[in-house]
Amino acid sequence: MDLIFDYTQKKLTDKGKCYENYDIKIYHVGDTISMDILYEYTYRRPKEESEDEFTLTREVEYGHTFSFDLNKGDFWISQNSTTKGWFGERDSSTSKGGPRRFKNDFKNLPSLTTDAFFKGCKSEGAWGVRFKNKMDLAYDLIKTILQPRIENDYLKTKSYHRVQIDPLFDLIVDYHLDKKNIKGHDLIYLDIQEDYPKEKYLKLNDRKFIPSVLDSYGIKNKQFISSLNNNSEGMPIIIKTLNYFCKMFGENYIDYMNKIDWHLHCYKSPPNNKVHVLKNETEKRNMVKVINRWEDEGLRVRSSLSNDGTLIRSLYTLLDLRERIEKKGIELKFTSTNDNEIDEIYEEWSGLKRYLSRGYKLKFQFPTEFVDFIERDIVIGDVVYKPLILKREEEFKIEGHIMKNCMANQFNHGSISIFISLRKGKRWVDVQYSSGVNKMCYGKANSPIPQDFVSAVDVLSKRMRKFKDVKWTKEKYDLI
Repeated sequence: MDLIFDYTQKKLTDKGKCYENYDIKIYHVGDTISMDILYEYTYRRPKEESEDEFTLTREVEYGHTFSFDLNKGDFWISQNSTTKGWFGERDSSTSKGGPRRFKNDFKNLPSLTTDAFFKGCKSEGAWGVRFKNKMDLAYDLIKTILQPRIENDYLKTKSYHRVQIDPLFDLIVDYHLDKKNIKGHDLIYLDIQEDYPKEKYLKLNDRKFIPSVLDSYGIKNKQFISSLNNNSEGMPIIIKTLNYFCKMFGENYIDYMNKIDWHLHCYKSPPNNKVHVLKNETEKRNMVKVINRWEDEGLRVRSSLSNDGTLIRSLYTLLDLRERIEKKGIELKFTSTNDNEIDEIYEEWSGLKRYLSRGYKLKFQFPTEFVDFIERDIVIGDVVYKPLILKREEEFKIEGHIMKNCMANQFNHGSISIFISLRKGKRWVDVQYSSGVNKMCYGKANSPIPQDFVSAVDVLSKRMRKFKDVKWTKEKYDLI
């Protein structure tokens, strides 16, 4: 096997007591190109706080391999990490048979081409200009081998100065498509990471990428093909996500997809290939309202439904929860019409799931005379304020989502404090009392309380001082 490129760069860290090392080797023999990348580093940890104590050193290795069949355009990649612990023990993340090799794994290919190759397993530019120049040289060597073998005239002379992922990734994709005779499109470098058409559908669709993938999902139509081929805005449209939305609306999906701007919500993929179907036309109309009103009141960076706040992950989590609950014989209806109501129904269903799992619900039981006195309307002029003592676990959850604060997590603290929701129409504030004393009072999103609530909170506080010694208990109820 001919070694065509070999480069090692090492630097000392921790005042010369530790090191980082990057090593890359590229081979070319016959119709195969292969690459081995090894990144290793050490770091130290004092055994004791004193600097004079013996210091322990840990070694970490990350390995990447790449093999490319130049005849067929297929490639294999593998990754593995190995650590050598504080006292010499080794802990490898790979199996006894070594790291697994994955064929044509476009989703993880950027971890090799972008992260391991061009960045050297570190952040952009961390290795310096010399490293960048060497990687550019290595890329040019690979390019001089691959590009002359490409049959497509445009790709044979493509400069790769403007790329979507990185020059090596885009080159590998172009070479692969050329050898497989697959007809791509402008955003193929993004789409191929999420979906890859089977040979069966390629034959049925003149080997065109987009129609073949749509056909495999059973959602091929002229409208979708045109939208995906003419995506001038360059916004990623993941077909797997588009399929989830279509399947959600059932057989007449196209009628409902035309009522929503689905292009805005297909940039993130669902957790897996599973789909959920809405039950009836009412649920479908409600879902259209949810999608069209999504983030009307501000961006959803994260929520209890999803860590990223995206529509697709939120809907998947909610509908998957419903499916699991309904397997226990309970029928649930999707009634939400906006993203706030999505949060509320999710908390309601989550509480129901906990209830079914443990066999009971939890609430705080207060003396009747206390509840009757505190929850009486507060009338100031011609304005009516309604206090509500939060008692049940699900009330805390719903309150937290409506008020966009931490109230959803305060149920357990209800053993030592009393939490009251003071409402005026569709506006309200949350007040916390301990031994009859107002400990905290906030408006929505933990903002200061509006001025028109100040007098009502004062009246509520006077009521609470009369019951500073009130006792209450946490109880199980609604037992299965």
